[in-house]
This record gives sequence, C-alpha cells and structure tokens, in this order.
Amino acid sequence: MPKTRLRSWLQSFLLAAPLVVIAGWVAIGGINRSHAPTPPNPPASAAPASFIPGLPPPEMDLASGRLEERVDGAAEFLRAQGCRRLIAFRLADPPADLEILVFRNTLGAASVLARDAGPERTPGPGEEAALTAQSALFRRGAIYVRLLGAPERLGDADRLVAVASRVDEFLKSDRGARL
Repeated sequence: MPKTRLRSWLQSFLLAAPLVVIAGWVAIGGINRSHAPTPPNPPASAAPASFIPGLPPPEMDLASGRLEERVDGAAEFLRAQGCRRLIAFRLADPPADLEILVFRNTLGAASVLARDAGPERTPGPGEEAALTAQSALFRRGAIYVRLLGAPERLGDADRLVAVASRVDEFLKSDRGARL
C-alpha cells in the first residue's frame, strides 16, 4: 500500500507541475509589466511630412488597403491596376486637390490616366499628360498624378501647371524615386 500511495502522489505531482509552471509564468509576467519590451516603432514613411518643396504636408498617405478612405468607388479599380499607395494634399494656392498614386508598374499608371483623361494627350509635365482649364493629369513612370483645381477657379490653369511641374521635378529626383 505505501508503494501505491507513493506512485499516486508522484503521478499527481507530474500532472500538476506544468500547471504550476504556467501559473508562475503568468504571475511573473503580470507583476513585471513595466519591464515588458516596448513595441517597435512603426516604419517611417518613404517620404517625410513635407516632402515636396513648396507644398504643404500630405493630408493622407494611404496604403492600397485603405484607398476607400479617399477614392470611394474607384478603390477596387485602382487596386486591380496595381495601386499600392495614394498620397493626397489639399492646396491653398491655387486651391486644388493633389493626389499622387504609386503603382507597381508603368502599365497600371498609364491605364488609370487613360481612364481619367481619355485618349487625348497634351504637352505638359511627366512622360504623358492631359491638361485642361481645371486639371493637370500626368504620369511619370509608375506614378500617376491628379491635380484638380477648385471648380469656381477656372482661371488657374497656368498655376496648376506650375504646381504639376514642381511635383514632376520632385518625382524625377532621388527622393521622388523612393515613393
């Protein structure tokens, strides 16, 4: 009988040991929360807050999974064309909305420009452009830029082209190439 009692006690101990270890681990972790490792810093954006000289900081910088926050019904189309990032600005002078859409390849950017502008191209910034009295649309490589002037300010076409040219110069720079 003493042998059976020893065996039963040993089995109970072996079964309870993992529970005791886990309970201790949880208790020590709860006590030492102040020593818990801090989460890593989020990765820095490829572009600093005000990265285009002469323009305000971006209003939004969205990855492809968050495009609905800016483009509503066009998000799926843009993702299908390979859009991986959208950077949006609100400009005061001239009053306009600026969107820089970064695609995986040139074909995606060109197809979105074709959808927005149709087949007509005009001389302007980038590798291909479509300029109107109220907008400047252009593509530089895999980046498509939409600059849409305020509807009440149709006389700002030259100023829109000047801003679009500034953006194009940035896109040709080393910093612009990192978008």
